[in-house]
Amino acid sequence: MPLTEIPAPESAVDHILRARLEAPGLMDLLGQIEASLNPAASHPPLPGISEHLGADRHIVLWLIDGFATRYRRHTPLLGADYVTDLETVFPSTTATAISSILTGRAPAQHGLLGWHTRLSAAERTLTVLMGQERDREDRINTLGYRELTGRVQPDRLSDRIDCGMTCIGPEWIGGTPYNRMMNGAADFIGFEDLSELPARVAAHVNATPGPHFTYVYWPELDHLGHEYGPESPEVERHLKQLDLAYTATCAQIQRLESVFLTTADHGMRTMERRLDLREHPAVQACLRHRLTGEPRAALAHVREGHNADFLVALHTAFGDDIVVVPAADWLEPGGQGRTLGHGPEHPELRARAGDYLLLPAEDAYLVDPPADDEGPFFRGAHGGLSPEERHIPLFLRNIGQTR
Repeated sequence: MPLTEIPAPESAVDHILRARLEAPGLMDLLGQIEASLNPAASHPPLPGISEHLGADRHIVLWLIDGFATRYRRHTPLLGADYVTDLETVFPSTTATAISSILTGRAPAQHGLLGWHTRLSAAERTLTVLMGQERDREDRINTLGYRELTGRVQPDRLSDRIDCGMTCIGPEWIGGTPYNRMMNGAADFIGFEDLSELPARVAAHVNATPGPHFTYVYWPELDHLGHEYGPESPEVERHLKQLDLAYTATCAQIQRLESVFLTTADHGMRTMERRLDLREHPAVQACLRHRLTGEPRAALAHVREGHNADFLVALHTAFGDDIVVVPAADWLEPGGQGRTLGHGPEHPELRARAGDYLLLPAEDAYLVDPPADDEGPFFRGAHGGLSPEERHIPLFLRNIGQTR
């Protein structure tokens, strides 16, 4: 049976996208934080959160990269402060979600649609977290802080809140072009490993009265999930270390007006199959350039007049292992609110999104690396629409209520 475009609103994919509206989301949490610290902002109350926030608070947000909601079973100390599950942004991936956190804007507004984002006007593909881009000949170029800022032009949260902001993370992250761009005027405090995190965070919070916003980032859990898989002993062991680090941090914070929030950017699910587009030149021949987006949510920009050829070639290559969603079915008004969030649309959003969203089967990921790169090999991945990738936990410790 030939591959056909999936019609919305009757498709299973559309049903999943609509279901995302039924739970509070990461953007709701960010809206609450900004509404507390920016008098010009407002957001509907978020039960279990709003009553703990306020204009005098020192709000700490610890972002544990890749903390899937099912990991709670390995973190009983952290779990004692569990509030609810959140829906992360789509694509459910670091480049998109952290850009939303540091701007307070949905993906529809900031326009960063995964590990790779096509900058259509410049005809370049940007890997924003790495501060790199590739040109029409696929030549790589490393960008400096000012160049990257010019490409992205972020609307930073730190520029809108009516108080100071501090970012805390591994030392090596602080000086990267992406972090310099997104942090803006915020201070940065670095540390070498997880054992130093509690003391660094607590010392900063204890010395800094509210109102203030502190963003703490920890990446290692995500790396372990990719390399070993979410059910691996390596991941479980690290989760126990995070549980102890959380308790140690809360125990050392003495400032009573501080509120310690902990969440993630995305979840993680086990991968069994790697689908490589380089093995299917008939599909590649239909594309204007390599796939962008994510291995679990790839974006295809098809050459003019080759849509039918692309769909046939893709089905011949992968059969039912790839679900194809036309851009019109997930970017039109109404659909855009379900997938990429509300707010004014980035001027390049539709061009960056391409012609089709490609969603691999739940145990598979799709790669299309350049000739000089083997591409990723994952035992765990994220970016797609499965509950394991979309759902993230939210924890809250109100320091003043525990003293």
